[in-house]
Amino acid sequence: MGEADPRQERRSVAAEILVAGAAAVFFLVAFLLVPLLGTVALPLAAVPAVRLAHRRGGAAAAVACGAGAALIMGVGAATGGSAIALAALAGGITLLPALFAAAVRRGVPPSRAFLALCAAGLLPIAGFGAVELWSGRSTVEREIGRTFDGMIPAAVASYERSTKDPVEVERVRRTLTAARDLARRYWPGLLGASWVLGAAVAFYSGARAARPAASAEATRFERLRAPAALAGLFVLSGAGTALARGTGRTLAGNVLLPLGALFFAVGLSIICHFARKWFRFRILRIGLYGLLLYFPMNLGVALLGLFDWYADFRRRGEGATEKI
Repeated sequence: MGEADPRQERRSVAAEILVAGAAAVFFLVAFLLVPLLGTVALPLAAVPAVRLAHRRGGAAAAVACGAGAALIMGVGAATGGSAIALAALAGGITLLPALFAAAVRRGVPPSRAFLALCAAGLLPIAGFGAVELWSGRSTVEREIGRTFDGMIPAAVASYERSTKDPVEVERVRRTLTAARDLARRYWPGLLGASWVLGAAVAFYSGARAARPAASAEATRFERLRAPAALAGLFVLSGAGTALARGTGRTLAGNVLLPLGALFFAVGLSIICHFARKWFRFRILRIGLYGLLLYFPMNLGVALLGLFDWYADFRRRGEGATEKI
């Protein structure tokens, strides 16, 4: 076969950059229009850039992310929003996963690159949370409290119209109040847990979309692993959350939540490893994964990921399967 036409290759790269940038803008705008879609839309915004990083390299992905951030800045300016903040949000959410995907392309092990991606997102969250805690401003806490205080009466009133049982109404009120207090105290940890899970979606879905690129073939969710040191940190933060008081409990809880999300992802990757072998029909695997999102199944999945460093469940499972 002859060599590819350089002009055609350049046009192909430019087209992929435009598609990745436009797709990122689409998902980010969907989040801005319907914030409740954020749990799905924000991770998906980075998938095209991650795909591009595996196929064309980090430079092409960075150009696509920059183009998307510029378009989002224009949307913010046109709608009267904070254009710079929106551009920073767009750039961070799309560029970070793409850069660490490009690192895999240069030879970094995929699990290590994913853990570095998690750390890159958690560090600014931790820094901002520390500033809020020690400065005593509590800006985020007050905003969360105002949001919940405006929402709780409306939610309780709606529930009162649907049921006449005062006990149930009071139960709903207490639940929402407890959720408000939890969100105010542990908002950095909740945000960090969301980042870890969203990063997993972006990093591994983007790699899946980029196959058969060599780095994308190596980046498989079912091979995700976490080092033993993080398991020890998880145990210490859990003990601190249970036993400490005041600021110590707050700090420990905010460490525990993102680590719990990470070990949930690791546990889910173990289940994914075996589900791909045992369930040939995709609809069965999707149903299984959906079931694992609910309590207490998700707790069991996180514990599976926590003890994987010691038990190596994939190796043990393969051995048991061979004996059968």
